[in-house]
Amino acid sequence: MATWGNLVNRVLGFAYKRFDARVPEPGEWDETDRTLLAKVEAGFDSVGDLIAACRFKAALTEAMALAHAVNRYLNEKEPWQQIKTDRQAAATAIYVALQAIDWLKIIFCPFMPFSSQRLHEYLGYEGSIIGRLYVETVQEETRSHQVLRYDGSGTVGRWAAEKLPPGQPLRKPAPLFKKLDESIVDEEVARMMGDAG
Repeated sequence: MATWGNLVNRVLGFAYKRFDARVPEPGEWDETDRTLLAKVEAGFDSVGDLIAACRFKAALTEAMALAHAVNRYLNEKEPWQQIKTDRQAAATAIYVALQAIDWLKIIFCPFMPFSSQRLHEYLGYEGSIIGRLYVETVQEETRSHQVLRYDGSGTVGRWAAEKLPPGQPLRKPAPLFKKLDESIVDEEVARMMGDAG
């Protein structure tokens, strides 16, 4: 997940600092821009089909491959260099990357709903894309137990490529994921092993 988190942080941070905390207005797209966006948009079908077939590991692998494609695009376009000589070209590259990230937040949502929701907010959107999870006690004839329920009635967005509005205000981004210190991981594993014994 480091690739995804670093990509989001790098692009959102750059857009926030260099384009007045707004989604930049893109110029004309070239073939590289169109190819990347077509590839990421196709992820709604390819990843969606894998999820529908209950091939979750393959679906996540496909989603990560799309994030890698956005990284390759940025390495080729180098908007952090372009901005020194051609602000419009940099704006276009950052817009294309943000549009791809906007779509990927939906594609990653089944696997990482809470970080997808944070990203949704960083991109300047309102509302919930993940719905509400809650625990409810259910009574049976002889006993009661708790069940996890889902309420999606108030969600916004859908499993589709929607246009990211140029000029939309961005919220100040923060890292999507926190890197765990290995000592914390070791402590948790030791605690779990102690609980199991």
